[in-house]
Amino acid sequence: MENRIQETSTIKKLTAAEWVNKLIQFTQSVGGACAVWKLPNDNTINLLADLKGGDQLSELELDELSEGFLMAPFDVSEAHYLHFKPDLQATINMPEFADSNDTIEIEWNAENEVNVEKFRSFIKQQKTSVKLKPLTSNVSSTTKEAYVNNVEKGVEAIKAEQFYKVVPSKIKVIESQKTPNIGQAYLNTANKYPNAFVSLTVSPDSGIWLGATPEILIEDVHNGHFKTVALAGTQRKTERPIAETAWTQKEIEEQAYVSRYIINCFKKIRLREYEEIGPKTIEAGHLLHLKTTYKVDKQAVNFPELASVMLKLLHPTSAVCGMPKDAALQFINETEAHERSYFSGFLGPIHKAGKTNLFVNLRCCQFFEGAVAFYAGAGITEDSNPEKEWEETEMKCDVLASVIL
Repeated sequence: MENRIQETSTIKKLTAAEWVNKLIQFTQSVGGACAVWKLPNDNTINLLADLKGGDQLSELELDELSEGFLMAPFDVSEAHYLHFKPDLQATINMPEFADSNDTIEIEWNAENEVNVEKFRSFIKQQKTSVKLKPLTSNVSSTTKEAYVNNVEKGVEAIKAEQFYKVVPSKIKVIESQKTPNIGQAYLNTANKYPNAFVSLTVSPDSGIWLGATPEILIEDVHNGHFKTVALAGTQRKTERPIAETAWTQKEIEEQAYVSRYIINCFKKIRLREYEEIGPKTIEAGHLLHLKTTYKVDKQAVNFPELASVMLKLLHPTSAVCGMPKDAALQFINETEAHERSYFSGFLGPIHKAGKTNLFVNLRCCQFFEGAVAFYAGAGITEDSNPEKEWEETEMKCDVLASVIL
C-alpha cells in the first residue's frame, strides 16, 4: 500500500478547485507540467506533477516507460508524445454530493515529501494566477461551409471506394473576456460526467487541455487482462429509457466499422482468443453511443506485451480517423486546414499500481487568453448527411462548453 501524507492545519483547507489551481500555478512557476484526472465511475481525483516539464518523445515504447501520465497527439509527425513523471502525487477523495465550495482533505504520496514541502511553501508565500497562452493564428473556428464541404468530399471518396469511413474534425473557438477558473471548470466537468474519463493537462509544450471522454483506448492490467472498446454512433439523450434507444442504419454501420477495425488488429497479430461484449447503448453526458468491449486474458494467451503491440496498431482508431486507416488519414491531412494537436490523440495514467488506462481524447478543449477552443469530429459513411454531421459536431462542442463557460 502506498504511504500517504494527509494535509494538516499548516495550510488552510482548500476547495477541490483551489487545489487544482494551486497545482497548476506551482508547476507553471517552475516550468513544470501536471495532470489531473478521474477514472470513469470513480470519485477519486488524482493529481500528478512533473517539475521538469515532462519528456517529449518522438517514438513510443509503452513497456519501457516508467509510471506516470502519458499524452499522445493525433498525428505524431505534428506533435510529440508527452510523458509526465510523478515528482509530486496526491489524491482527493470527493464525496458524492460534495458542494463545490466545500473544503477538501488532500493526501500526498509520502515518497514525494521534499516536493510536497516545496508546494506547501509556494501556497503560503505566493499569490499567482494560472498563465494562459495567447490564441495562435493556426487555431481558429472552422466555418460551416468548410466543414460541410469536407463531408461532401468524404462521401464522394467513399462512393469511389477510396475508404469506407472517415472522420472530419473541426474547431469551435468561443471568445470570452472573463478569466476562466480552470480548477472550477475541471470540477464542474467531473461532476457533470461521472461515467467519463475527465482530465486536465498542463505543460509548456501543449498548453492547457480539459476533456471528458467516454472512449477507452486500452486498459491493461499487469499479469491480468487487456481491454479495448469500439465506440461510435451519436445521438442526443431523451426521456426515453436507454434500452429503448433506436439507431439508424448509418450509425449501426459506423459502429460496425470500428469493431471490425479492432478485430482486424487482432488478426494481424494472430490473436483469436478474446471476449466480445456488445454492442450496447451507453450514456456519456447528454449523448448516447454504441459500445462494444473486447477483453483478452493475457496469461491465457501468453502475450504479456499485448498492450504495447495493440497501442501501435489501434492509434489513430477508426472512431477518430477512418477505415482503412492510411487512406482515411491521407484524406484528413489533405482536407483539414487545422492541426488536431492532442485532440483525438490519447491520454491517461500508465503503470500506476500495475495498471494502465488510456483513453481517446474526445470532447476536449484548449484554453487560451480570452478564448477556449473546442474540438469535435463526426464519423462519415456513404449515407451521411452533411448538414446533420455539422449539427452533430455542434452538439458535441456545446455539451462541453455548457459546463465550463
